[in-house]
Amino acid sequence: MRRTYISPEFDYSRVYGTLNMKEESSVFGSKMLEIEDSILIDNQSLVYFQAQNKEQLDLTIESSLPPLSYSAGEDKLANHTLVIDPSQGVTQKDTTTRYILTIDLKTILTNYVFGTLKRYRTFEGVKNEMTIFNDVDFAMKDYIVKNVLDRYKLSRVDLYLKYIDITNQSVLRYDNVWAGSSSSKTNRSAALPVDVASPTYQVKSFQSQTEYDYSSTIITFTQQQKSAQFCFDYFFNLFYEKI
Repeated sequence: MRRTYISPEFDYSRVYGTLNMKEESSVFGSKMLEIEDSILIDNQSLVYFQAQNKEQLDLTIESSLPPLSYSAGEDKLANHTLVIDPSQGVTQKDTTTRYILTIDLKTILTNYVFGTLKRYRTFEGVKNEMTIFNDVDFAMKDYIVKNVLDRYKLSRVDLYLKYIDITNQSVLRYDNVWAGSSSSKTNRSAALPVDVASPTYQVKSFQSQTEYDYSSTIITFTQQQKSAQFCFDYFFNLFYEKI
């Protein structure tokens, strides 16, 4: 019998290409997700259908199930914080209060792209068992982090403030409400995103500091109306460009 000199410790088995979500370049070319040249994340909702186990295999069947949706307004609400700048003096805090807005850019962009891929069924046909995580949703987000996020940069943030007169309601002082979500802490902003995100209420002057990897940004701005007389509803839009 002719010897093969192949060590018995090694065995070659076929595996799914989706076990590795990192796209590798080769001299023969490689596949890569086609992405938009620019992205605006405002207050849109992305509706999609999937099976109960998160897979997208047959739209005819899945469309009979309750739809799922991604809400940019809800996502931005969950991934930002607005606080009074603790470094300012008492006088400024009592008059034109200065605020610090911190936005988790990485999470918002990841969730937005995930919702877009689900809507257009980009990973249709991929089953849980075909991923190393045995979870197609987790694998999709892993793909986004490894292949998409570093192809975009934040180009700008548009911030909007709509002042609310509280002269006779001093209890509402500093009670500033996010205007892009139905789950806001009051009903004051239940239907305001379109109204707030208009040139009339856009803030023209603020300072921003963005992380080198565009993972987050910090915006510092000053309330133009006296905080003893006005609080505000606020909203922001995120603009990205392909690198």
